[in-house]
Amino acid sequence: MSFTPQITDALEPIIRLVNEDRQKGLERLTRMAEGGDRSAIVFLGLYLSEETTTSDAAMKWLLLANDFGSPDAAWNIAMIARERGDEHEMKRWIDRAAELGEPDARIIQGNGYNVASVIAGVRDGDISA
Repeated sequence: MSFTPQITDALEPIIRLVNEDRQKGLERLTRMAEGGDRSAIVFLGLYLSEETTTSDAAMKWLLLANDFGSPDAAWNIAMIARERGDEHEMKRWIDRAAELGEPDARIIQGNGYNVASVIAGVRDGDISA
């Protein structure tokens, strides 16, 4: 069963703050995630995985989010593995993301794990995401 994060009344101003003042927003989001809020855990992992410099920090949160079935977390772990050149781990995490219902992961599985061609196809409009 997959988990979809919800933007609650408590989480919404923090997400807005991340967009306005990334450092302060991430600090508040980290406190919320450390308190066990599953949606905060997912969003923190996703935000941290946006930048190569914070992808190591993201892994802690993405792995935790994967434990409770976040397809977005599994997908981002796959993309971090791809960025690091670890094809075996990339495929493993694409499979996990697909299992949890992540549509891009399912497309890539069906395309022989050719991430670059699928991304190009989505960008060019040949494949719908």
